[in-house]
Amino acid sequence: MASPLVRWLAGRTADELAAILARRADALGPTEPDDLADLATRLQSRASVTAALSALPRPALQLIEAVQASGGPTTSVERLAALLGRSSDDPELGATLAVLAGRALVWPDGVELRMAAPLWSAFPRPLGLGARAERLLAGLPADQLRAVARALTLPPARGRRDLLTGVCAALADGDRVRELVSAAPPAARTLLTELAHGEPLVAVPPGHRDRPADDAVGWATRRGLLIWDGWRHAQLPAEVGVALRGPDWRAPFDPEPPGWTLTDVPVEAVRREAAAAATAALDQAAALLGLVDAAPATTLKTGGVGTRELRRLARAAGCDEPRVRLWLELAYAAGLVGFADGQLRPTDRYDEWRAAEPADRLSTLLRVWPRLPAAPLADVRPDGTPAGAALSRDGTGLTVGDLRTALLRTIGDLPAGRGAGDDGELAAALSWQLPLLGGSEPDTRLAVLAGLAREARALGVVAHGALSTLGRALLADPGSLPATAAALLPRPLAGALFQNDLTAVVPGVPAAALADLLDAAAVRESRGGATGWRFTASSVRAALDAGHDPAGLTAALRAVVTGDALPQPLEYLIRDVGRQHGRVRVRAVGCVLRVDDPALGAELLRARSLGPLKLTELAPTVLASGRPVAETLRVLRDAGYPPVGEDAAGRPRIERPPRLRAPVPRRPAAPHRPAQPASPAGAAGAAGAAGTAGLVELAGRLLAGSAGPAGPPRTGPTASAGRPRTGPTELTGRSRTRPAEPVAGEAEALATVIRLPVGAAADPDDPLPVVHRHARQLQPDERRRLATAIDRGDPIKISYRDSAGDYTVRIVEPVCLDGRLLVAWCHLRADERNFALDRIESVAPA
Repeated sequence: MASPLVRWLAGRTADELAAILARRADALGPTEPDDLADLATRLQSRASVTAALSALPRPALQLIEAVQASGGPTTSVERLAALLGRSSDDPELGATLAVLAGRALVWPDGVELRMAAPLWSAFPRPLGLGARAERLLAGLPADQLRAVARALTLPPARGRRDLLTGVCAALADGDRVRELVSAAPPAARTLLTELAHGEPLVAVPPGHRDRPADDAVGWATRRGLLIWDGWRHAQLPAEVGVALRGPDWRAPFDPEPPGWTLTDVPVEAVRREAAAAATAALDQAAALLGLVDAAPATTLKTGGVGTRELRRLARAAGCDEPRVRLWLELAYAAGLVGFADGQLRPTDRYDEWRAAEPADRLSTLLRVWPRLPAAPLADVRPDGTPAGAALSRDGTGLTVGDLRTALLRTIGDLPAGRGAGDDGELAAALSWQLPLLGGSEPDTRLAVLAGLAREARALGVVAHGALSTLGRALLADPGSLPATAAALLPRPLAGALFQNDLTAVVPGVPAAALADLLDAAAVRESRGGATGWRFTASSVRAALDAGHDPAGLTAALRAVVTGDALPQPLEYLIRDVGRQHGRVRVRAVGCVLRVDDPALGAELLRARSLGPLKLTELAPTVLASGRPVAETLRVLRDAGYPPVGEDAAGRPRIERPPRLRAPVPRRPAAPHRPAQPASPAGAAGAAGAAGTAGLVELAGRLLAGSAGPAGPPRTGPTASAGRPRTGPTELTGRSRTRPAEPVAGEAEALATVIRLPVGAAADPDDPLPVVHRHARQLQPDERRRLATAIDRGDPIKISYRDSAGDYTVRIVEPVCLDGRLLVAWCHLRADERNFALDRIESVAPA
């Protein structure tokens, strides 16, 4: 006989079933379901239900909690409505039930509502209530059950079933329970009131079940107001808890998203603010990566960049630590930096990024921002711990990607010329929309959401509370980001203003070639709207050490002068340093100093500051040093003698710091694709490669295979929750307005901004949702390949990064999943090993 869910699915139209498949896309893999029975089994699996649960808005979760509190296995719309303080034909209740039905989580079965089996344990204590009285009393001996009935002054019953029914009915009578408790001893009345509004458990000593003590707990247990739960606690039945909360108490139900203060924002003001923020972001990111290029950041043994290194980089880059975390996260996601030998280093891709135009550089960072597996500007992590190291992965940050998309959509749906005025109000609205993402505690979730809003402003995606052109391009068409950024950012300047005080100023964004030239010959002193450099003897000497000659450096600077000619003080400085530069030459012959002037050689021999070199005279113009070449050069420079290094053939040695490069940690994150609306015609697009037409076709095949026993699929509109519905509220979480006309069909009321599931519990029988959640760095085909290998135990080849950042390629045979770990037989080690899913960089056939 078909299960209730199979019967209900068989009554959907092809479009309605396709919409359910789009929202529960994890049920489609790794292979398509064979029939409706197979589909129902997948939809009822704990992993799939947990994934769907994480993408529900607050009112849908509140209904699930209320249905669970009813005790099951079914409940009626009338009973649910009474618990919520609503009428059974309430349109908001109907719309929320349609959201749940559209995901096959709660569906009508005749006049009753059924719920997916895993949801009956979704909340440990739904509504803060204990278990139902019938469940608690079921294990009570008959003599104790009769004693409870006598204490409640119930008439004699003929058998245990009638006795149990009578006691449960008495405890469900709110007026009777309140009257009984009002006459209780003060200690018992206080205890029961506290349990009704708090944790519904109280510890009892051993033996209390058989011989209740003459105290508050004993008084309540003798009357069934507290029932021993079989362990070491007495529990307040749910019916008693509801009664003691008062006749006016109702289960929480918030179908309306919280509003927020809107402000008038001119479009030009949004553009200017976004341009300034994007320019500053690009400047800070470039400065930070330049510091990492010059001195790679040391990583922690457990992985990531610790607070000490973050502070060092923040001081040098002129920004705060959270911004350093943000730029490092973006750079890592874009493949610009990677781990090698215990250090965070730039990759070869960084050199290409640095030479690119500003619009292309900004677009590279923006494309990976929506899917960052962390919230770097939040004060806390999603697990509630304080923000600390950067690039340390714990799995809890994987959910924030969906929150960023929801943030952009929520702000993008504001009326033109209006902006969100308060981050806290906006965070509250997003917390209503996706309450299970971003942290389990409300305060943590609000802190994470506020951090995401700060990220959007820091990147110029949001300005003055409104979506900028960058934000709209990121949401609707990421491919247009370079053109959008080019139109927003100021054009890079190829010239600089040189002044007599040996400074140069670029009043805007310097072109990459100009910045390289000035960084080579001067010290950068300021960043921002105008960038300044100062020329010193040391900076010019560094340019000459790096291979420039005085004439060539002067010509290069003259070529980038804006306005007047190059100031004479700067030309004199370059000429004077060039005249002194190279008077002493160090040749790597273990090591020998060659000078042009015998008098200078004699001076070097007598110089006390050069004592550590232990110089000896080989000839009037040739001296020998007892120290290596690098140390000899350093000591001479510190003593004020600007030397030039030579190779064994006498050619000048070009001194450039070695460029340490790390391998690209993983392929750059795939460009963010905007979420598709979840309507009957368009929701299936969110299922990825399957597409709308493919899902409708699959739905038709599944329905055709079940037409015999369950009857043909319906072709008309679906009644919501087993009853007609008028004027439902669309639970979008994006706008507080309602549609003017009734929406035909339950699928039309589904939330349009809720994305596909990202959370999944570990279930060895259904690995794809687990892989989808914890291996988001992999491409979709790699995730499917990995899930299939786990399901079948087939060998695969993986590239893996351990906690120290080292890479290895292994051939493994999966055994099972253990939370976020893949347990597999490793061919290299000939032993069983654990591999964290979020550290697997690629998956290929063995």
